[in-house]
Amino acid sequence: MKILVASSGNEEDAADPGHGVFNFPWPRNAEVHVLSVAEVIYPLMVGMVPDAVDTTDLEVPTDEQAKATAERAAQHFRALGFAAEGLYRKGDPESAILDYAKEWGADLIVVGSHDRSRMERLLLRSVSENVVRHAPCSVLVLKHQG
Repeated sequence: MKILVASSGNEEDAADPGHGVFNFPWPRNAEVHVLSVAEVIYPLMVGMVPDAVDTTDLEVPTDEQAKATAERAAQHFRALGFAAEGLYRKGDPESAILDYAKEWGADLIVVGSHDRSRMERLLLRSVSENVVRHAPCSVLVLKHQG
């Protein structure tokens, strides 16, 4: 069984699947890939063209954080006896998760979810909701317990 765990790396976020999936009774032969996505940073500046601002200094730490997040969770899975790999992608989280799941042939995607109002979902979009709608396989959503 190929399990794709999408991890935000937010240590205080109970909705981050990395915190909840370690104790699930996964099949012993499960292969786990932990994916963390570094979102591309676009400057929000009134009257300025986005290309006029260099965000490289902001993106590098974000990339490093995504790599570290994925590898830390993969190490935890390996310590539990699973074949696990930590990966990171850059871009839109929904697209990165769905594209990687298709590319790898995942049997299950694990994502976290926040309890948000309708207005918040409209303004902030729900990564987990869009992953569920468009996934090529089953999706396990861990709800935020806050």
